[in-house]
Amino acid sequence: RRMNNIDICNADNVKSALKQAYDKEHRIDFIVNTASVLYKEPLEHMVYSKIYEAIDINYKGMVTVAKESFPYLKQSKGKFILYTSSSYTRGRMGYSIYSSTKCATVNFVQALAEEWGIFGIKVNCINPERTNTPMRTKNFGIEPEHTLLKSIEPATVTIKVLLSDLTGQVVDVKIKNI
Repeated sequence: RRMNNIDICNADNVKSALKQAYDKEHRIDFIVNTASVLYKEPLEHMVYSKIYEAIDINYKGMVTVAKESFPYLKQSKGKFILYTSSSYTRGRMGYSIYSSTKCATVNFVQALAEEWGIFGIKVNCINPERTNTPMRTKNFGIEPEHTLLKSIEPATVTIKVLLSDLTGQVVDVKIKNI
């Protein structure tokens, strides 16, 4: 979103970005959507603008990117990856909107894997454990480095999944205990 200044909630923005990539490369094999926002505060204190922004980016944006990506991925028999969070398995106090949208992400991936499988498209979900990202630091402060994944770890797993035949899977990325 930030690097390309694309509003993933705006279908025309997404459509234009995909067309631009297609016109340059003549095919699109992979789509990876990591866009997400987290506002860590109890629902009763959240203003509606933050609630709607989180739902728009985390859920509607995900749907928009998927819908607009479909024709390109159908043509290339490509792969589509979304990111969830470990909070998808259990709603977390203080970030109910985020947790619930991440649960929706998993269900969406599983449904699309079945729906798009007949076209040869693979759809998966990366579930990184707590990762050292600006979004995490903004919401949780500075944490001991050894308790967080480095961003390269989920990125590496994402590449491996893109190169695999997996579909409909939630792929966990966890800190390796030595």
